[in-house]
Amino acid sequence: MTVTDLINPNTIKQELVVFLRNSDIFSTSDRGVSTTTDEFSGDDNETEFTLTNTNCKNIRSITVDDVAQSLGTDYTVDYSTAVVTFTTAPAIGINNIDIQYDYGSGDKIYPDFPRVDLSISSYPRIAVSITSMTTTELALGAKYNMSDMLISITVYADGMVNVDNYIKDIREAFLEAKDDFYYLKFITPVTQSPLINEPARGDKIYQRTLELRSLFNIETIS
Repeated sequence: MTVTDLINPNTIKQELVVFLRNSDIFSTSDRGVSTTTDEFSGDDNETEFTLTNTNCKNIRSITVDDVAQSLGTDYTVDYSTAVVTFTTAPAIGINNIDIQYDYGSGDKIYPDFPRVDLSISSYPRIAVSITSMTTTELALGAKYNMSDMLISITVYADGMVNVDNYIKDIREAFLEAKDDFYYLKFITPVTQSPLINEPARGDKIYQRTLELRSLFNIETIS
């Protein structure tokens, strides 16, 4: 048997990080990035396009002949090489492909946790992680599994009020986009952790975690 639709935690975290970056929870100036648009010309043959700035952080939008393209369905992104790959080669046209994205040497939204020894100027920050995953058989025949995931979004910021404002904005963003993800079937906020201060980060930095649950994620085995 082979798994033909495997749940990949790294791909899921990347999609969530890109979602948060595109939602402008932090401004581009706070993140230390810039926004630009690359134009390419389709030729009915080429499917891979390398961005001008290879330190791309998030694709904001892609259009082909002014038609919006969707992640997964129409294109994928390899952020390690800044290559956008289309499912179908764009048709012939002069500058008919527009790719808007953020780029920069760093960021403040990551699929990991910040070091405790960062200076206060390194905040605010957001960490994305998959806390747990439960998998069950979906039907007889060992052909399908269904997994539910608990996902954590942790905000670190200077002051309690700032932390809670960021958490509010993140919660609202996910409530408005529950089923808009490609690698997750459904996601919704469920709980929030207490607001805490870690002495190792200094007395000004507080943190709170928003927990989200993703349901109905199916793996197919053939």
